[in-house]
Amino acid sequence: MADDPCQIARMEAYLSEALTPARFQHVLGVRETAVALSKRHGIDDAQAELAALLHDCAKERPDDELLALAKRHGLEADEHEQRIPSLLHGKVAPFVAAEQFSVSDEAVFDAMRCHSTGAVEMGPLDHILFVADFCEPNRPYTAAAEVRELAERDLEAAVLEVMQFKLRKTLLKKQPVHPDSFHAYNALLNKRNLNI
Repeated sequence: MADDPCQIARMEAYLSEALTPARFQHVLGVRETAVALSKRHGIDDAQAELAALLHDCAKERPDDELLALAKRHGLEADEHEQRIPSLLHGKVAPFVAAEQFSVSDEAVFDAMRCHSTGAVEMGPLDHILFVADFCEPNRPYTAAAEVRELAERDLEAAVLEVMQFKLRKTLLKKQPVHPDSFHAYNALLNKRNLNI
């Protein structure tokens, strides 16, 4: 768990104010899952807790605020993010984490940035958050329980399963696929095929 219980308490208090009760419960579920998976796979659980707690800290900010936050920090929103600014919430979350809580861990920031879409280069902490966000106990869909079980045995396989689920859902809704998701899926599929 994170090294400073006071800092964690401050984060929890901030999030309980900044997020709806349902989103706050989701964040606590992601933390529980991320910490359990990090211990299972020998990944730093303090980093997993930080990334999980703060991954959605900007999720419920208005679109114009997300765009302004990105612009203020020199982050250029792509065409998808300009059309659907909520896609930016993971990418701007590190700015909020740094400003509100003096967090400066780049590994934690990387995990926060790619927790929605995935990324071509994903490390173990990125995998933990990506999977935990999908399969935390408050998620109602059957696939969540299946992914949770798979993640116990094979974290990378669980990441691939989540990517496939998200891509299918996006395609069924006839929505555009963010290029990060497409490239992340191909990169992981290629990596797994090379290792077979």
